[in-house]
Amino acid sequence: MTLLVRNLFIYFLILITCGIIYFFYSLESKLPSRNFTELFHDIKKGNVSSLEFTGNKATVTDSSEFCYTAIVPNSQELISRLDGKNIKITLKKDYSTLVSVGIGVVVLMSGILLTIFSLNVEKKKKKNEFGSDKLIDPMTAANRVTFDDVAGIPEAEEELREIVGFLKNARHFSQVGATMPKGILLQGPPGTGKTLAARAIAGEAGVPFYSFSGSDFVEMFVGVGASRVRDIFNRAKENAPCIIFIDEIDAMGAKRTGSSIAGGQDERGQTLNALLVELDGFTSSDSIIVLGATNRPDILDAALKRPGRFDRQINILPPDVKGRKKILEIHCKKIRIAEDVNLALIAQMTPGFTGADLANLTNEAALMAARKSKETVETADFEKARDRILMGVERKGMIMTEEDREILAYHEAGHAVIGKSLKETDPLHKITIIPRGRALGQTQQLPLHDRHAYSFEYLKNRITTLLGGRAAEELIFGHRTTGSQDDIYQATDIATSMICKWGMSENLGPQAFVVDGSTFLQDQTHRLAMGDNTARQIDSEVKELLETCYLEAKDILEREHLFLKTVADILLQIETLDHEEFEIIYECSLTKQTLSDDSHASSDCATCPAFENCDYAKQTG
Repeated sequence: MTLLVRNLFIYFLILITCGIIYFFYSLESKLPSRNFTELFHDIKKGNVSSLEFTGNKATVTDSSEFCYTAIVPNSQELISRLDGKNIKITLKKDYSTLVSVGIGVVVLMSGILLTIFSLNVEKKKKKNEFGSDKLIDPMTAANRVTFDDVAGIPEAEEELREIVGFLKNARHFSQVGATMPKGILLQGPPGTGKTLAARAIAGEAGVPFYSFSGSDFVEMFVGVGASRVRDIFNRAKENAPCIIFIDEIDAMGAKRTGSSIAGGQDERGQTLNALLVELDGFTSSDSIIVLGATNRPDILDAALKRPGRFDRQINILPPDVKGRKKILEIHCKKIRIAEDVNLALIAQMTPGFTGADLANLTNEAALMAARKSKETVETADFEKARDRILMGVERKGMIMTEEDREILAYHEAGHAVIGKSLKETDPLHKITIIPRGRALGQTQQLPLHDRHAYSFEYLKNRITTLLGGRAAEELIFGHRTTGSQDDIYQATDIATSMICKWGMSENLGPQAFVVDGSTFLQDQTHRLAMGDNTARQIDSEVKELLETCYLEAKDILEREHLFLKTVADILLQIETLDHEEFEIIYECSLTKQTLSDDSHASSDCATCPAFENCDYAKQTG
């Protein structure tokens, strides 16, 4: 029973008690009542000695000192008839209505004040007992998470299982003199499963799980956050072994500055100091593990990460292709997928996706299948869901002129032809000229495996492929459009990194000119101090690399003019090409090129060896 309910119950109980007492008191002190006819009869006989009028109510005293009350319809008329009679008449004002209203107002105001007082007391009690409602029972079916629900982080999972072993059998560690870290910091990009991993530890060990956010401890009033930290650890010691999980710990554990500015900075400082004291205040025998999660480890205070506090950092990074396949298998258990769905291919299609991205991908694919009244989720649904996540919703209402569609088709065909002509590039996955989001079209190249290192040839070919769209526009139409904006930006970024970060310039040599201060949230680089001549030489090297790749792209497209035109023409017809269709077009273009060189051979498509599998030839006849 809450304090408010209890106080209101006592309040109404007092009111009822007072009402009963007043009722019995009124019964005992109440005068007998007679009607007006009896009163008028007594007045005629001269048996009335005094009359006291209060409104239309008369209190009568007869000659024998007997008192009773009567209701008088018209008191003024009765008083006028009593002239000359020896009756004492007294007039009083009627305050009964005002008294009733006053009592009602007092009762109502006292109830409101009691409610406000109870709510304030409960609010203060919640602040003082902050962790009382945060306890999660990991053994319930709704909340239980185990390592079977976690995939894609094999290295981190190995360390997390060690924590589970300590929580289950701490005596085994103490026998050999080993102690577990008091604090463990889970750091990585958003969506990689830091919170899920923390819950899995509690689920595997079967211990209470206190879950908080760093912003829960930061208040406007100084000292509230520190009080909450102390309360949490006191409750955790009572329920040991247990886990305290602080999500987004950078909100309360950011680096402290040297200035003594009052307000939020002072509150954060006191909260952080309280956390540091509590981490030093319990020993390994308490069986309490403090887990912190953040995607900004660069801004955490040094005192928080020193040995003895959060002295173990576990990186949880986006999964590789094998990890993505395992994560997809976990999420696909919740939906009905077709038998021919290849999760390994879908994992290959999603480089850089985190666990949260893959969960979203699976849900979007299921939504698309349900929207089309399908019984199972097919591979095409996963591909459409991926395009929706990466590029946005298909812009069906966008109207493009035939000239713009032709330019777009040649632009995307330029990317595809160069990607096919160069050796060290990623295989082509799909070409489309259907507008999605901010992109008018896209040429998708997917790696066969995750790349962890890039060669000079691969990067140079990547730049050449990016500039293939601009080269195709200039070669076919003789002018340039704004459709190459994103391609040029990516090409310039790669060229700058090759010269300034990876030392791939012959003239400048293996020297770094920028500092990579990237975090888990975004890449942040800035140039080092250098002379004007060096800066001009860097700009010259970047420009020369881009121009070399652009000229190479134009040369390739001039040689593969027939291939370029064939791909563009088919894109204008069917708008989307997958890998198999593109390969058929490539074989067809090679055959046509051979036939065109032979003056005695026919140029009919029926002579092409890929004619039987060519959907374009069947559609166009």
